[in-house]
Amino acid sequence: VVQFGPVSLVNGKVLFSDFFIKPNYSADLSELTGKLSAFSSETPGGEPVLADLELRGRAEGSASLEITGKLNPLAKPLALDIVGKVRDLELPPLTPYAVKYAGHGIERGKLSMDVNYKVLPSGQLTANNRLVLNQLTFGEPVQGAPNSLPVKLAVALLADRDGVIDLDLPISGSLNDPQFRLGPVIGRVIVNLIGKALTAPFSLLANAFGGGSEMSHVAFAPGSAALTADAKQNLDKVVKALADRPALKITVTGMASLKDEREGLQRERLQQQVLAEKRRANPADSSPVSAAEYPALLKEVYRRADMAKPRNLVGLAKELTVPEMEALLLANQSATEAMAADLAHDRGQAIRSYLVAQKLPAERLFVAAPKSGNQPDKWTPRADLSLEAR
Repeated sequence: VVQFGPVSLVNGKVLFSDFFIKPNYSADLSELTGKLSAFSSETPGGEPVLADLELRGRAEGSASLEITGKLNPLAKPLALDIVGKVRDLELPPLTPYAVKYAGHGIERGKLSMDVNYKVLPSGQLTANNRLVLNQLTFGEPVQGAPNSLPVKLAVALLADRDGVIDLDLPISGSLNDPQFRLGPVIGRVIVNLIGKALTAPFSLLANAFGGGSEMSHVAFAPGSAALTADAKQNLDKVVKALADRPALKITVTGMASLKDEREGLQRERLQQQVLAEKRRANPADSSPVSAAEYPALLKEVYRRADMAKPRNLVGLAKELTVPEMEALLLANQSATEAMAADLAHDRGQAIRSYLVAQKLPAERLFVAAPKSGNQPDKWTPRADLSLEAR
């Protein structure tokens, strides 16, 4: 049986150096004051007795440090339930780690952290890590660094309008698993989070503002450049997100496909002809075509159309129903690559106009060259949105 404690510490100091990182990293823990009650390797009732821990001090001379809770390092597996707090830790000294894992040094920023680690008698670990990063600023890419991650875009996506990043990183695992290592797990979580900035940036915004992957594109009806109610709702979420992420800019890419939207282009062209017929009859009327007006206007478009029409026995044009006239007129509509290119352009401009109307600053909004060639399988009519750091 091993027994230990109680222990008290007054104004202690710990000098830490990591010689495995290049350049080496050193950190000092000072003004350490606290106590640890007695504990032993005995397990009365089958469970270890946990000692009370209280420890307070400073990290790197400026950040406050506090650790409280219960633990028994002699237990098999380790038994603990502790809470830790760090406030205002300066981040530039951590540059060696940032260069190694992200390829960028840290120019400025502070870290505050609240953690709660609990290990059950079964060896199951649950860890809650809340990290608050204030004014985190990365430098330019470091030549020769082993990794290069899109950290500037990640910061732009995660930092609110006050420059604060607030992250919750829950972690769990079994200490009985020989493959489980807490440090690498936390590292993977952070690296995956940064990697998401490159592969799925809108998913990071969706976590904060609602929505999902649909925020990365705007859907359209085939052949149309008109924004639907759902599209406007989606764009409203984007505007809200960008208002709270001032370091981001957005690019809109209008898209179309003649192969996938031929019928839609023909139908849209017919609808424009019906609307033009209404304007011809009454130029002052700017209202859209109503359901009641449509049959008569369509009939006039059909009458004026220069195309072969069904005839009756005496050679006169037959009276046709609305669906019959629509079918003949649609078959007579042209659909070209030039029309698809115009449609892609119009979609990009429709989104731009809506975003500007919602007070998104024009200097943060860009419209890329439209894309109207062959699209991938299962493509749907849309415009794509992409994000970059300003």
